[in-house]
Amino acid sequence: MSRPRILYLDMVPGEFVQETKLSGIGRYAAARGWEAVSIPERDSRPDKLKALLSAHRPVGCVVECTIGRRDLPPRLFGAVPVVYLDAYASLYGPRAARVAPDDGAIVRAAMRELSAGRPAAYAFVGYYYATPWERAREKAFRLQAKTTGNPFRVFRHVPADRNDHGSRTIRLAAWLSTLPRHCAVMAVNDQIAANVALAASRAGLGIPYDLTLVGVDNNDSFLAKATPAITTVLIDYERAGFLAARMLGEQMGWGNHRLPSIAIDCRRTDCSRMPSNAIDKSAPNVFGPLMVIRRESTRGFGRREPYILDAVEIIRREACDGLTPAKLVARMPGSRRHFEQRFREAMGHSILDEIQTVQLEKVCTLLAQTDTTIEAIADFCGFGSGRALRDLFRARFKMSMREYRMRSRG
Repeated sequence: MSRPRILYLDMVPGEFVQETKLSGIGRYAAARGWEAVSIPERDSRPDKLKALLSAHRPVGCVVECTIGRRDLPPRLFGAVPVVYLDAYASLYGPRAARVAPDDGAIVRAAMRELSAGRPAAYAFVGYYYATPWERAREKAFRLQAKTTGNPFRVFRHVPADRNDHGSRTIRLAAWLSTLPRHCAVMAVNDQIAANVALAASRAGLGIPYDLTLVGVDNNDSFLAKATPAITTVLIDYERAGFLAARMLGEQMGWGNHRLPSIAIDCRRTDCSRMPSNAIDKSAPNVFGPLMVIRRESTRGFGRREPYILDAVEIIRREACDGLTPAKLVARMPGSRRHFEQRFREAMGHSILDEIQTVQLEKVCTLLAQTDTTIEAIADFCGFGSGRALRDLFRARFKMSMREYRMRSRG
């Protein structure tokens, strides 16, 4: 006897994050005994939907809505339940079943990282053309920036920028040149963050010395080309897929009491320290950030302190080679206590926190890109044992290393 089937209709060209969302759908489907089938973008069309429903006879459908296409309204599915994933109310109306991004939580995560360096001002750089998620993030940024009491500015591309990379970089470089020094910049996503880094270089501005920068998505296709390495907010797309599949179950009258659940809610918690087994049932259809991945673009908090900059650079190079706070301070002028105090004031955290952040960044890379054992990763990244690394990883991210490896690979 064949298993009940759900379809994931992929409306987005390319593969970024779709596999992670499908992983979340698959996790719920497996618990229910369903089969999850992904339909590629070329086949997720209105003129092919009737044939798809006839061929697969699904018990429900999930429609990917990241780019905001309105091609598949609920009426086309007839009696088949449908949930719209990564969708705003403006797309198919407030009555359509949907799972939405919590743009406020995403922006708060970025702003916490940017604010740690006590910047002189804030700035937001939007997308090449208007989208619901861009407007939602800009609105959330404005609200957050107002609470800081610092000045802030917003850059919007003109329509001509969409297909003219050279012109938009020139315009952006000119605008960046007008910002106060030591400004903290949030880019609406990593594609724009990479463009900000390029434009800043064109304008003769150093990141993180003149500007600090945070993107959104952890999209390697853009971040791999950026210099310096850009801090980014990783969104919990696996949770998004899980919630979409769970909504299908709810539409069919199936409760969740039998399901193991590790979905994460980050609307009311620090997104870098979230419980891995909590679902906020007061807002079950929202997903937000999973963690902030800190890289060089926000490690310039001590830019007014030359020795602090030297210390940060040493940590970046040697954190995984047995560097300790004591060894670092011994290479710096003045007393240990005085330097540690200056470092904390400039960076917003301790020397040990910075060393561990760099170590964990490498750990996350190895977990996501290799099958290296935990013990080998611990040794390579400068930890005394696999147990010490496991304990620190769980304390920092509130999830196991195994769970992070699964999520990062979709």
